[in-house]
Amino acid sequence: MNFQFIKNLQNKPEPVKKTIMWTGISLMMFVIFLFWLFTFPFQTSQPIEDARLANLTKEVPSAWQTFKNQFDSIQNLWQK
Repeated sequence: MNFQFIKNLQNKPEPVKKTIMWTGISLMMFVIFLFWLFTFPFQTSQPIEDARLANLTKEVPSAWQTFKNQFDSIQNLWQK
């Protein structure tokens, strides 16, 4: 990096330094966003069907219902 540029930047007034800083940050954010955008896979594949996953999705609502029933029971005991 050119040290003359840094020395010249140090001699500038505070508002100019902040403008240069925010411009650099905005430019870097834009470059990172473009990199992310171009590397983002636009084609989405179908999820792999797994028997264990299918069983889990069937069991989660019943487990949640059991938890809710137990919570309601505890709440009823506390209110009595």
